[in-house]
Amino acid sequence: MTGQLVWLITGCSSGIGRDLTLAALKRGDKVIATGRTRSLARLDDLKAAGADVLELDVTAPLDTLHEVAKKAIALHGHVDVLVNNAGYALVGAIEENTPEETYAQFNTNVFGGLNVARAFLPYMRARRTGTVIWLGSIAGWRTLASCGLYAATKAVNRSISEALNHEISPLGLRSICVEPGFFRTAFLAEGQVAPYISRIDDYKEVTAATDALFTGANGRQPGDPKKLVALVVDFVRGEGAAAGRPLPPVLHLGSDTMYVTREVCGETVQRIDEWKDVFASTDFPTGT
Repeated sequence: MTGQLVWLITGCSSGIGRDLTLAALKRGDKVIATGRTRSLARLDDLKAAGADVLELDVTAPLDTLHEVAKKAIALHGHVDVLVNNAGYALVGAIEENTPEETYAQFNTNVFGGLNVARAFLPYMRARRTGTVIWLGSIAGWRTLASCGLYAATKAVNRSISEALNHEISPLGLRSICVEPGFFRTAFLAEGQVAPYISRIDDYKEVTAATDALFTGANGRQPGDPKKLVALVVDFVRGEGAAAGRPLPPVLHLGSDTMYVTREVCGETVQRIDEWKDVFASTDFPTGT
């Protein structure tokens, strides 16, 4: 994609959404930065930097999101790049997490992104051009005790993105999943993760270990978010490191994500090799 692009990014009040807004503006693109009502004031500096600001709650009903999409399209006539960035992490053992907490986690991280895509894809299909970006995570490959539901949403986002890409690529559109590792944003800071509520004593030890890991990692993550967002813009625009190369459907960003993904894939191949006779024994006999 070349020329001046129009981006719409969800969840711009902090973290990757904020940094990506500024990175795209720096390249000369237009950006519609969005957030919920309670966080709109935190987008004032993005507006001052040249972004348009629009209220968008990804958990709103689809009819409401269609109306938001109309407002967004009216600003510049089209949207070239849709970034499903909004999300949060629910912690706690799976048995401890309530049905309401579970739904809220998937509603923000998965269902919301699906409905936002449903609201904007008609405009992209009409122009036969557009890119949809989904935020995955290193957690979508290797999860830990106490963040299983968050990890599940990120694995789902990768699957959705890959399936969507198969569906829309014949129409000239693209869907890609960005899978960051641990980047030095405020994601692990106090107040950014849904507070852990201990409900079952048996899980205190494993949840405390994960909480200690996250607390210790905060502020020492290996990834530079400014480099991440610059690379995402490169991939979308086909510039820099991505110039002249086909866009991969999944971007494993960060040395830790690369290592973990390789490790999980290797373990999977090894497991299949060790059990192949048993796993394959469920087939009908050859020739029947």
